[in-house]
Amino acid sequence: MATKRGAGVDWRRRILTLVVGVPTALKLLSSDIGMLLLVGVVCALCLVEFRGNICAQIVPGRHHARLSQHVLLVAAGTLMCAAAWTGSKDIHDATMALVTLTVVLYHLLHTTKLDHQAMTLLLLDLFALVYIVSGLSHAVLLRYVHREFGMGLQIMGVVSAWVCDSGALVAGAFFGHAKLAPAISPGKTVVGALAGVASSVATVLFFFALPQLTEVLPFGGALHHFLPATVPLGTQVALGVVVGGLCILGDLVESYMKRIAGVKDSGRFFPGHGGCLDRMDSVLLTAPFLYFYARFAL
Repeated sequence: MATKRGAGVDWRRRILTLVVGVPTALKLLSSDIGMLLLVGVVCALCLVEFRGNICAQIVPGRHHARLSQHVLLVAAGTLMCAAAWTGSKDIHDATMALVTLTVVLYHLLHTTKLDHQAMTLLLLDLFALVYIVSGLSHAVLLRYVHREFGMGLQIMGVVSAWVCDSGALVAGAFFGHAKLAPAISPGKTVVGALAGVASSVATVLFFFALPQLTEVLPFGGALHHFLPATVPLGTQVALGVVVGGLCILGDLVESYMKRIAGVKDSGRFFPGHGGCLDRMDSVLLTAPFLYFYARFAL
């Protein structure tokens, strides 16, 4: 008997989590302290899920019970977010070099058996620094890269990633046939990916249109410096396409890791959505891109 499209998705719990989670996240992003608290907690949760649920399956039975290794990685992530909070890319990069050397040194001093599993553990920790920590720390840096429009770019990036995720899920669940990357993520479809990119483009266009509505909306005055009104339409569309493509790619990278580990979700933090890393994977590549776009092209 044919399976009804979309039947495998817990829509009620997903929608409830979005209704509660999105306003809470946007409220925290509206202040510098709230933003740092949000990103710091998210970074810690993502790293705990990565080490506890993914690394433990890829390299079973090797040092995963050692609390100091978990603490070191979480501390490294927290320190990176705090360094990004200064708004200085130089401090951020120097801190990244310091925590990377510290992680490497930790492995050199605590490895008791030199084999391929020891090397895999080291590479997984370095991957976590590049993929998870650097992605989220650049989301913090994005706030300070532009005095006027940093917050607008930050919020646009987060919302675009979540809308891309949702658009891809809905379109893929109900209309998708051809698989995008069946060996990595059997549930992702070409139609879903295209819908996700289209959703991202629409979101970017919407955010860039907000400054034009300052005379119409009752709270329009607050939007005047949200995003620049002079960015050409073609650039906005291209930006949306790249952001959407990076959202899909970030999702596939995490799916690749989960596939190797043999787990469906990184955790259970968000009911109906999986773990914290499952929700943030789309942001991890878009945040660095938006940072460098704002720094060199805006």
